[in-house]
Amino acid sequence: MCLRLLGPRVHLLRISALLACLVRRMQCTPQPLTLYGVTKLAVEGIARVYAADYGIASVGLRPYVVYGPGESSGIAAGPSIAIAASRRKEAATIRFSGRVGFVYVDDVAQLLAAATTRPIQGATVLTMTGDTREIVDFKAALVARTGWTTIDIEGPPLRIPSDLTSDPVPLWLGNHPPTSIEDGIEASIAALRGQNGP
Repeated sequence: MCLRLLGPRVHLLRISALLACLVRRMQCTPQPLTLYGVTKLAVEGIARVYAADYGIASVGLRPYVVYGPGESSGIAAGPSIAIAASRRKEAATIRFSGRVGFVYVDDVAQLLAAATTRPIQGATVLTMTGDTREIVDFKAALVARTGWTTIDIEGPPLRIPSDLTSDPVPLWLGNHPPTSIEDGIEASIAALRGQNGP
């Protein structure tokens, strides 16, 4: 989680740890499947109380699987690791399977940047699903771009609902369309080329 205080406002970044009941927008008692999810849900409650009791507004983002250039670790880092490995022509393994939302890192950064420059209202929380596809579709797009096929996929699906939808971005934050995996892979490779040369 990333936390930043800017006067009487707070910006939070959380990896998505939502429940099926939130996906369906039903009124229910959330029951996260992981300790991580319980913690994130508690932080959102704290943000609501700070907004109500102290007037401290916040923006919280729940991106699904964030990928792009740069150092990354953990199970959800597989797509980022695969992009860098493909560029270097090295083998890599994405350690989860199934359908997920791929969120290009610049999409998250641009939304956070917008939140730092505009007046925030209340305790806004936005789910970001990006481009939702099967992990095999991500691998196919990566192979099509790089020609490198030594990327394995193994492991079960992530324990997050695969049918999440993005929350509409409030008008006061501006227009933020999601980046396709094809465009995100292309931008990641271009950024890595800029960092490491041809």
